[in-house]
Amino acid sequence: AKEELMVKSLAYRIKQTGRLEKIGDSLIKTVPKDDIKTPPKPLLGIICFPVDKYVAQLYNLNVNKGVVVAIVKENSSAEEIGLQPGDLLVSIKNSKISNMNRFQAISSSLKIGEQIPIVIKRTDQTMAFNAKIGEIPLKIPIIMIDAQEVNASTNGKLILVTQGLLNFAKSDDEIAAVLSHELAHAVRGHVAKAQGGQILTLIAALSLGIVAESNAPGSGNSVIRGVGDIGNIFNASYSRDLEREADYFGTKFFYYAGYNVETFATLEERFAIEIPATMIQHYLSTHPSSPERLARVRKIIEELKTSNPKETKQKE
Repeated sequence: AKEELMVKSLAYRIKQTGRLEKIGDSLIKTVPKDDIKTPPKPLLGIICFPVDKYVAQLYNLNVNKGVVVAIVKENSSAEEIGLQPGDLLVSIKNSKISNMNRFQAISSSLKIGEQIPIVIKRTDQTMAFNAKIGEIPLKIPIIMIDAQEVNASTNGKLILVTQGLLNFAKSDDEIAAVLSHELAHAVRGHVAKAQGGQILTLIAALSLGIVAESNAPGSGNSVIRGVGDIGNIFNASYSRDLEREADYFGTKFFYYAGYNVETFATLEERFAIEIPATMIQHYLSTHPSSPERLARVRKIIEELKTSNPKETKQKE
């Protein structure tokens, strides 16, 4: 029973990771170029896992080591050439991929626009492809944390999301609303501006698993467990003004990504009703209250609709 549940848990983690990556990519594409201080990053478009007995069972592999493709990003080079989840990597750029360290090293050497050979094994068939490396305007990996509290945070280089938040969210739109707020913190440089440097405790709390995940998604654990003191990660705080700014720009990213903008307001209502801590004194020391945020978000939505008369798009 344990073996069966471990495989099902792995499948769940992969599904949720793909879900977060898809939402995150849709939001990143809406960030204005003026807000991006770094050059575009190369993108092949695969998230891989090291092969162990559970990965081997999930993908019906007849090997017990190596690197397997778990997620293929939409509209990526990997999708264009036909890579699929379950493909076992044999080589990239004529370099054998025997473990995640090698995969990470090769991934870090990729350049936008270069043509690279990729060899994979699918079932019992060896297949060769030639991929042109694409690009992504901003690289901010989204990492799941194995914790049941409802929370998300960022250190400016990656976004952390708890499983509790995923369980709380009723739709991709609600997850996108939270991610867009954290994305706004990241791109607006709030980590450096955080008063008293409290937010820097995020960086100190990151484990090697998370660091590896940010360099090459899949090289760490897609669900990070035991990351020092989880409380230290999510207790780091911004000033109220920075939280208000993140609400403003986060709502804009969310709106222009095509999500139902009203969800941004209704999610604030849910937080206030279902998580009363958003209206207690400790929370108010660093965040505007839920009622204030709800009123503010409603005004931002009205501003966006007025400046863009087109009917709000719905994310299918």
